[in-house]
Amino acid sequence: METDLAAVAVGVLTGAATGFGQETVAAVVRLVRERLAATPRGQAALAEVDAAPGDEGARREAEAVLREALRADHGFQQTLAIHLNMSPTHMNNVVMLNNTKMRGSQISLGPIILRKPNTTAGLLGLATALVVVAALLVYGVLQLAGEGLGDDEADGAARARALSAAEAVQMLPGVTDLPGTWVTSRAANIEGDSKCHNAGAEFESEERDSSGSSDLRVQYATYACPDTATATTGFAQLTDEGSNPADRKETAFPSRTLGDQSATSSYKVEDEYMAAPGDIGSYLTWRARVGTVVIEMHYGPARDNVGSEKQAEELMRLMCDRARGAQARG
Repeated sequence: METDLAAVAVGVLTGAATGFGQETVAAVVRLVRERLAATPRGQAALAEVDAAPGDEGARREAEAVLREALRADHGFQQTLAIHLNMSPTHMNNVVMLNNTKMRGSQISLGPIILRKPNTTAGLLGLATALVVVAALLVYGVLQLAGEGLGDDEADGAARARALSAAEAVQMLPGVTDLPGTWVTSRAANIEGDSKCHNAGAEFESEERDSSGSSDLRVQYATYACPDTATATTGFAQLTDEGSNPADRKETAFPSRTLGDQSATSSYKVEDEYMAAPGDIGSYLTWRARVGTVVIEMHYGPARDNVGSEKQAEELMRLMCDRARGAQARG
């Protein structure tokens, strides 16, 4: 048996792979559909899967197309792997149960390797043993983490912990985490990786203005840096550059300090030549550093009683809290 990213991703698309959260399913389905639709062969495979999700031949063709795309695009491979919480490399004859690997006749749980029984009774006994072993391992880790550090000291150290690329993506909120009613316009995704893991997401509000439009958006860009010094430098650079999606001049905006450092600015997009109607209005840009994480949030356009400074602050505070929580879980 071969378990790989393409097979699992197509399984999520067709509903054959279960056990994933709503946000994960939405993100994976969007990524898979976009990538299959990018080529004529992929479009044909997608049409066959849509017409007959249970057809094995249709699924295999979609998997083959997606597998080629994964080989050709490492960034796409990494993003899909992060959403599915899998290794981006293929795993031959391996079944993943959370972080437990079953390979051939052996089961590996960290440093512990157990031989898989051949009988049903033996398998049931082994499953019970695995639960006990996992519980003991977790208990041991918690005990070790608590020894030698006071609560304040341990919490302070955690807040400055460097996050992995996967943690940077998982740190971003989903629509159910946001105050108000939102839809995902750009799912959480790794967007670049140099010194800091750059992960971003964008959401659109379902609030309507007086004309019946819904143009309010919040865009998050986060940078999970290797240490506090790099994050501090990055925060200063972002603040000095004052760059925003509309390429407008920013003006300092008074606000509460969030995280370890923060700065807020505002700008406007006027009703002028070349300005899209959906972009006209007032915007807030909030930048902050929380430990090793730098956050940049663009919020707007606020107009016709849709969008407010209070909501913008809630959305930025939420992101700062999630950054702090992600570092504290280490």
